[in-house]
Amino acid sequence: MYRKFPHLSAPLQVGNIILRNRMFSAPMSHPNITPEGLITPQMTAYYELRARGGAAVVTVSEAITHFRTGKSHDRNVNLNADYAILGLSETARAIKRHGAAASIELSHGGYRSNVDSAEKNSSSGEIKYGPSDTILPDGKEVREMPVDVIREIVKSFGEGAALCKRAGFDMVMVHGGHGWLINQFLSPYTNKRSDKYGGSLENRARLALEILDSVRGAVGPSFPIEFRMSAEEYIEGGYDITEAVEFAKLIESRIDLLHVSTGNLNFNFNRTHPTMFEERGCNVVYAAEMKKHVKIPVVTIGAISDPVMMEDIIASGKADAIAMARALQADPYLPRKAVLGRDEEITPCIRCLTCFAERFMLRR
Repeated sequence: MYRKFPHLSAPLQVGNIILRNRMFSAPMSHPNITPEGLITPQMTAYYELRARGGAAVVTVSEAITHFRTGKSHDRNVNLNADYAILGLSETARAIKRHGAAASIELSHGGYRSNVDSAEKNSSSGEIKYGPSDTILPDGKEVREMPVDVIREIVKSFGEGAALCKRAGFDMVMVHGGHGWLINQFLSPYTNKRSDKYGGSLENRARLALEILDSVRGAVGPSFPIEFRMSAEEYIEGGYDITEAVEFAKLIESRIDLLHVSTGNLNFNFNRTHPTMFEERGCNVVYAAEMKKHVKIPVVTIGAISDPVMMEDIIASGKADAIAMARALQADPYLPRKAVLGRDEEITPCIRCLTCFAERFMLRR
């Protein structure tokens, strides 16, 4: 059968599953979550639409594995909640009934956690933990995460992954970028520890390795594990692409798919979510560099919405797949239109960030 974009439309094997094309629905937060962190029918419908639109993988965003210390927003999926599996199961089924693989992002906010936001005050007694002691710009104190809490969180990632697999998800994504907990430990800018979790790259990567081992032990050898990382922090004292490549080599044997993003939400939102002032596909160069050093499939993300550009990226070997978020906000049917060669019908994302403004308001 003739395909206008044959490389973009080609299947891709990841672990024990075959994905129908090379276009992924990246994790996108949704405000319709209960205060307890339970998935609502509106949220399920939101992700189902991306599957109906033809994406090969649809990833549910920001499922917190250790809610007491890791909740990063007022509305996060709470994997520790009673009856969490009910909404998870319904969402996985809704995604899969349209032929997409269901994935879910496992995350922890680290020192960016809003530990008391559910009560809208600071009296909950919960502590903001990060890799090292520090004071945030808003004056809030961050304490160095004790080893016993690290062990709790490592265990929680495995337990969360097992729950998601039991709920029917086909894959899990460990979020290791954008300034969240794993990235905080990896970055020499934020990690000033003197124990086995600080100092050398191998030590700063230890938390990621332990989490991935916990997840693998929970889901088994052939279940696909994705990892999302920032390939460049763009901050003085942070890490760059050279060290990111060495980190990717350390985790490669533990994962099946590597998502290459950039930036740190604490310092450069315009890099984690490229605005209209950034070049489209500005992160592709980092995925292309990763492809030179790892053998597993590499996914690129960041201001990509044109199937012509996507086809060239994959055909030229710069990445194996494309993940999109805002592009699928603008047109959830973009993947289906691309596969059918009807790209002239795609409603393009202009990167105005209105979708962010709506979500921030609805979360309050």
